[in-house]
Amino acid sequence: MTKGLASSRIRMRHLRCFLSVAHLGSVTRAAEAMGTVQPAVSRSLRELEEELGSPLFDRTAAGLVLNAAGNTLFSYVSGGIGQIDRGLEALQGQIADQRVVAYVLPNVVRVVMPGAVRRFKTLSPSVDLRFIATTGGGLQQYLRSGEVDFGFGRLLSAEHMQGMNFEHLYSEPLVFFVRAGHPLAGRQGLTIGDVDRYPVVIPIPGTIIRDELDRFLISQGLSRFSNMIETISFEFARSYLAMSEAVVCQPLGAMRRELEQAAAECLDVAGGAMDGAVGLTTPAGQTVSAPAQLLMQMIREEVRGLGLTDGSGIAKRL
Repeated sequence: MTKGLASSRIRMRHLRCFLSVAHLGSVTRAAEAMGTVQPAVSRSLRELEEELGSPLFDRTAAGLVLNAAGNTLFSYVSGGIGQIDRGLEALQGQIADQRVVAYVLPNVVRVVMPGAVRRFKTLSPSVDLRFIATTGGGLQQYLRSGEVDFGFGRLLSAEHMQGMNFEHLYSEPLVFFVRAGHPLAGRQGLTIGDVDRYPVVIPIPGTIIRDELDRFLISQGLSRFSNMIETISFEFARSYLAMSEAVVCQPLGAMRRELEQAAAECLDVAGGAMDGAVGLTTPAGQTVSAPAQLLMQMIREEVRGLGLTDGSGIAKRL
């Protein structure tokens, strides 16, 4: 396998036939998948093995199985062919028939995604976008199953990050909000006990932000709020906030518009104790499609355009 000129006689058809047989374990099934005939695949596979000077498969009762040499070749070729295919698709404009599916949390849907999508659609108007927007958890399952291309939101807990990569874009705190004119509005030196005198709207158990809130409450000596409403609906929380004396705990971005309009105020309770990393989560060892990579880049640009980072990844406070 050390012939210096062997690679000059190896063509893409050899490598594609090799990968197809490796995936399917059968020359016949590989031929069907490639839209060709079995003798053509067998010939390409035989030529490849002759050029490399080594068989690549063990012939077993269950079918063709990669041997040590085959596994070595597969580890290098599989990713390379995928990269070539994606490059050709991008060059030929074939990404127009593709779709990007992203798992995004409601706070970034409201703040970052509209501008990011506008940027993306300017460049790729024919690519469909689909967002799974929820605080109910399950990002790791979506990514591992291939149902979504990437996630955008708060960093998962350590036990859920196995097999995942996270790119930190900015930091965002969980904040206690009240409507303008609320009895607690504008007061300094508030404690969690002051908040507990009012109804509190909080995320449901099992969500990333609820876990962060629970840890903070325990650190403050409070096991639970006395009067609470649990919901994953940011729209309900915002509407209820406006008509009541409730305190709402949400990520800062979820209430950015209300803060800018002076319809809501942040309470000085947690300080930086509930800051969380927000960024892009992708499955480790897998290449994201060209359209998904473009959308991720547009998210990065929108984050910078909104001034959410100062260049070191630290959030700017409103």
